[in-house]
Amino acid sequence: MDGILNVNKPAGMTSHDVVSVVRKFSRRKRVGHAGTLDPMATGVLLVCLGQATRVVEYLSDHDKKYRARVRLGIETDTYDATGAVVAERAISVAREQIDAALRGFIGKRSQLPPAYSAIKRAGVPLYKLARQGNPIETAPRAIEIFSIDRVQVALPDVEFEVHCSKGTYIRSLAHDLGEQLGCGAHLAALTRIASGPFTLDEAHALDEVRDALADGYAEQFLMPIDEALLQFEAIVLDPATAQRIRQGNPLICARAYSSSLLRAYAADGALIALLERGSAPDEWKPKKVFVS
Repeated sequence: MDGILNVNKPAGMTSHDVVSVVRKFSRRKRVGHAGTLDPMATGVLLVCLGQATRVVEYLSDHDKKYRARVRLGIETDTYDATGAVVAERAISVAREQIDAALRGFIGKRSQLPPAYSAIKRAGVPLYKLARQGNPIETAPRAIEIFSIDRVQVALPDVEFEVHCSKGTYIRSLAHDLGEQLGCGAHLAALTRIASGPFTLDEAHALDEVRDALADGYAEQFLMPIDEALLQFEAIVLDPATAQRIRQGNPLICARAYSSSLLRAYAADGALIALLERGSAPDEWKPKKVFVS
């Protein structure tokens, strides 16, 4: 059983908790996820089984889309509803101010991740250090907000949808919105509605996935491994060349390709390997070979 599951993560579970459920009921050791969601968040979580765990990095690289609900007037130490309140301020903002503040986030910018995050320092997640009372300073990260649209204002709550690059912390965005408006804020609710081409509309409830795994019909929910690689161009190989690639040998191909990697297929449509450019002109060498 090799493939990708689009799971609608329920609130209250960590991403690792979801992986543990899939691992238990699939009886597969090789299970992983792409793009961590905080326990309070819901929505698209991509879970990879078997050989699909080898393409997690390409799934994680996708842009993300979220629907967020931000509560104005209250700041917390974690920047979300799970944290301790550290400040409360009066709210005096108009819709026009909210819209202007949201528009100001669009584009490339540096963002400070929250201290309570899974980023590791010397192998230890920052949230563990923060809970021990250690002072935490995070380094700014380069992110990009492609679009951000207000959905609803029902003060003290503001709801918006955001399309952003990987590595964007919506908790930090909520905190920054509060700073821009001068009243403070925290993230009250979050749903990931898309990760690259994988959408919430196509996601399966975890209970549904668990039952399918337990009863042996989960294959209908599994997407093939190459769904994670469609951003790369493809090449179809003759049987002799396919065998050489399986054995780790390079391919010489004079055709010009614009993508940095190539999906290599056998004539029957089976994914054989992911190829990368070699040192010689027109050379492509196996980066990952998939056992068929």
